[in-house]
Order: sequence, then structure tokens, then C-alpha cells
Amino acid sequence: MHVVVTGRIEGSKTYEGKRYTQVMTPAADAYSRPQLVEIRSKSRLGDKGEEISCQCILGGFQRKAYETKDKQSGEIVKVIPVEHTLDLCEE
Repeated sequence: MHVVVTGRIEGSKTYEGKRYTQVMTPAADAYSRPQLVEIRSKSRLGDKGEEISCQCILGGFQRKAYETKDKQSGEIVKVIPVEHTLDLCEE
């Protein structure tokens, strides 16, 4: 799935040859908080404080399942966490 991410660069780091850039997106309205996303890329997206807009591929995967107790019902439930990823379209 392709998505467009627009926001301000908050920082970046390099790990195992990939660049990870944290981008703060604008809040939906005056009473909600902005979202922070991380975009994985081969190259640098810009400097801290710079406003960017870029096309990314939204992906994801499941992490290891675990069991926990539901606080309302007391029932043991299985939880399967899902991680989302954003990769810069670099074609």
C-alpha cells in the first residue's frame, strides 16, 4: 500500500546500512496531538526541522504472540502484536 507522509524531520539515525528518519506529522486539529512516524530509506531525507512530503510503502508484520489476563472479564486472552513499517519509495 502506498501512502504520502508529510511533516517535519525530528531526527534520524543509521543502522545496518539503512537510514531511519523520524517525522512529526501535523495534528488533525487543534485538540489532538501530532503523530510521530519513522521512515526507512537508503539515503538521507533532509535536515532536522526541515518540512518534507514523500511517498512510502506501508508494510507490517506480526510479532510473537503472548497471553494476558483481560482486566474487565478476568479471561485469559491471546495477544498478537503487529508492527507497521514505512519504506521510502526510491525507484
